[in-house]
Amino acid sequence: MPRTDTMRLRPLSPCDEHVFADWAHDEEFRVANGWPERDRDGHLRHWRRLIDAPPPELIRLAVELDEEVVGYADIHGLAPDTRELGIAIGPSSRWGHGLGQRAIKTALTYGFSVLDLTRIWAETHETNTRAKKLFDATGFIETGRHGSDTYRGEDVSLVQYAVERPY
Repeated sequence: MPRTDTMRLRPLSPCDEHVFADWAHDEEFRVANGWPERDRDGHLRHWRRLIDAPPPELIRLAVELDEEVVGYADIHGLAPDTRELGIAIGPSSRWGHGLGQRAIKTALTYGFSVLDLTRIWAETHETNTRAKKLFDATGFIETGRHGSDTYRGEDVSLVQYAVERPY
């Protein structure tokens, strides 16, 4: 089948659990995304639970490029007009090829058009320069620096971003 370079979001399906469990063996991906060390069965169980019974506040969608899962996008929260966005592109060998930027833009379109959101926000660690560049490149504006979290073994400040729906 010829490549069309088409990116889309779709609901998670049971076959996705194997893709995500495979990414857990990529140490760079696992550490950067804060995934715990588990054996393959532990990761499979985790993903089966998320696919079968996601928390009500989480919309997790597979990011596909030419029908191959290359990531996932999270739209998190229960507010009717504002939600948090997060993405992961895997494995780490796919980083640096523009997929994260495309995934964010695709997720923003989904959030603004399908969910009718007026504002989407995101948060990352101060030392996660890759994520900060992605948010800057996709129209997010830094809105604050509140709180801290562990990232790659260090306690670091959190940076918040937001983007408003274009009218």
